[in-house]
Amino acid sequence: MFNNRIGYWADKKGVKHKYIAAECGVTIQTFSRWVNNKTQPDLKQSAAIARILGINIDQLITEEEEKD
Repeated sequence: MFNNRIGYWADKKGVKHKYIAAECGVTIQTFSRWVNNKTQPDLKQSAAIARILGINIDQLITEEEEKD
């Protein structure tokens, strides 16, 4: 299992966790488990998260920092 960077990108982009959860059709509790890497979203949900955040899906799992 991989670690994701959903929380990092949501905070960086200023998108509320509750909004992303609703767009993915999950509870805020499920989303919180994703952010804390206790569970992971499936591929379809990961693609939706990336779209909402305006990033590539690979940026959700890479450890490289965005270069400004």
